[in-house]
Amino acid sequence: IMRNFTTVAFIVFLASFAFGASVGMVPALVSFDFLPPGYTFDMQKKAGTPILIPNENDFPVKYTISFEANKSPDELLPGYENFPDVGWCKAIPESITVMANDTGKVNLVFTIPKDDKELNRSWELGVIVQAKQGLQMKTGGVSFGVFPSVRGSYLISTLPGAKTNPKDKPTGIAPMAEFIKLDEAIAGKELSFKIYNNDTVGHDYTIEPYEFPNFDWFDVRLSIQTTGDNEPGKIDWLKVSKGFLFFKKNVIHIDANQSAEWSVNVNLPNKKEIRDAKGFDFVVKILPDGNKAHSGIFRIVIQK
Repeated sequence: IMRNFTTVAFIVFLASFAFGASVGMVPALVSFDFLPPGYTFDMQKKAGTPILIPNENDFPVKYTISFEANKSPDELLPGYENFPDVGWCKAIPESITVMANDTGKVNLVFTIPKDDKELNRSWELGVIVQAKQGLQMKTGGVSFGVFPSVRGSYLISTLPGAKTNPKDKPTGIAPMAEFIKLDEAIAGKELSFKIYNNDTVGHDYTIEPYEFPNFDWFDVRLSIQTTGDNEPGKIDWLKVSKGFLFFKKNVIHIDANQSAEWSVNVNLPNKKEIRDAKGFDFVVKILPDGNKAHSGIFRIVIQK
């Protein structure tokens, strides 16, 4: 279980190095969860922090901030898509000069269109910080210029919607998440969701607990928003999820353009360490014919 953090995001520090020249950003990996369609997210106001750009060079450096959403499906986390339109995002400012051994601050603002089809979504947005001028380096007696950069991965999910099938995804999950109380999880709770095969052929879907990658060398902290007033909650990824999730069966066949309902039983042990925890986030992965690029996820958020 990861450490307590009370803002909207889980944060990872990451720096990119190029022949001794460095470009950094904090956070470089961040998650904003369960935002409603029609919502404008202001990172400075909502998370209480802007994007920080430390300049560890002994001279001023001008940086540009841009966005990209072009990862191949196999590079994305299960259930995630590339962000649909970087035009929804704005960096304020879009370029900044950071003095030597100082830190620049850039705000991120993005708006999710008010449309029910944006429910049940999980996206990754690439945030790029790049030195605008070439930094002179020397190696093997040869001088040359480099333009170092760093890419941050910003994970964004929207509110779950029980009747909203994201039809442009090969595998649609609705609702994408459920929220339950800790007492319900200890007493035992059955939850169900629909798996939509939006493909033109049938698939065998494997359903199994999933744990997000454990980046041992990163400083990772997590917080999740509730479905009520979108205030940050205090939730940990549950690293022992396989012991607390029980399925009726693990594989189901769904024909093209059909759907099927799946049930998951959650049963946490009535132990002090469970009751004292901030809460848990279970993740269930739905994988068609072993194809990660077409996978979906169902999240179970347990709160006190």
